[in-house]
Amino acid sequence: MAPLLLANFLTAAEYGTLETALAAATILASAATLGTISAVPLVLLRDNKQATMHGIVLHQMLVVSIAASFFLVASALQWPFVWKLTALIAGCLVMQGLASTYLKTLGHGEASVFTDAGLLGTMAIAVLIAYRMSPTQSMDFAVGAALLYILVLMLANSRIITKQGATKRTWAWLETIKVGTPLMLGGLVSLLATTSGRLGMGLLASPELTGVYAVLARAGALPIITHQLILIAKFRNLFAQSDQAVERAILQIVLWVAASALCYFALTPWLGFMLGPAFANALGQHKLAGLLIVAQAVLWSAIALNDLIIARHQVMHKVLRYSITFLTLALGAGWLALSRFGLSLEKFVIVHSFVMLAFFVAQSFIMNFLGLRLVRVWLSSGTLYLVLTLIAIGISLTH
Repeated sequence: MAPLLLANFLTAAEYGTLETALAAATILASAATLGTISAVPLVLLRDNKQATMHGIVLHQMLVVSIAASFFLVASALQWPFVWKLTALIAGCLVMQGLASTYLKTLGHGEASVFTDAGLLGTMAIAVLIAYRMSPTQSMDFAVGAALLYILVLMLANSRIITKQGATKRTWAWLETIKVGTPLMLGGLVSLLATTSGRLGMGLLASPELTGVYAVLARAGALPIITHQLILIAKFRNLFAQSDQAVERAILQIVLWVAASALCYFALTPWLGFMLGPAFANALGQHKLAGLLIVAQAVLWSAIALNDLIIARHQVMHKVLRYSITFLTLALGAGWLALSRFGLSLEKFVIVHSFVMLAFFVAQSFIMNFLGLRLVRVWLSSGTLYLVLTLIAIGISLTH
């Protein structure tokens, strides 16, 4: 709900800038961490002998230091505000991701949920305070809140080394990077396929249209909360249980996400009242696009779960050469399609949906080729996505 609060209390251009920075920061943070955060459950639950918690935390601190340096240089040289905001948010996401993954791995699901919502929640609270005190300085308040949040996270994460025991091996950092890099590349590829919408709109459209898309995307991601909550509750088991038990668990997650999307469709007439005027205006103007984004939640969940299975079996390096090639071709085809037919919110969402579906099919085919067969999950996910898409089109045509 925090992103929707921000959308309602910031101007359209400010919110569009924030979402563009957030999308860019998400990709940069994923790349800069080199997958070391994803190695946390492999170290603590899968008994990986190469990576260490000391190496993981050390790398995150280095990344945050680089982000802080870029922020200071951009501020001193008066570079565009979106650059400074991207650097700040990237540092926050790195620290937040480490803390959340560590908590999930230890079974502290409730604390992990609050941590995942921490950055945007903190910024939303700051903007609400600014709205009462000085509305014209809302973004300044949000930036200040993010700076305070990253300092708190750095102090909290520094304690992880103490709790886990700091290793004195000078090569621990390099060994950790070797384990994490394939995980980073695989996660980055999937991230580009599933969440590149806000970044794509930020690069191709105006800040105002980007803000409209971001509002719809944030509201349309509500069914993904179901995915995240169940995943947090089952996180340890997904790395420790048998393959058959894990397949049943991830199938349940996909089914619950689809059920949540159906509930969203059923509540569509009342969502404007519940989510605020920014969403009501966006959905009123772009109902088809907004509902198609909701249907994408099933694909988002299925792709993320495929990544988890690949990481569990530690075969990401075998998947990468195929997935990177395919995604490059898919994104290129999408860009050519938009160039030929013109850019509008509806066209962008449709093209992005095709990219996600094509990537999911390719990802599943690669896994099957490598012997990781989740046929029930794949067929269920594809079928549910198509059904939800048809329902979304039907609703948009009847209103």
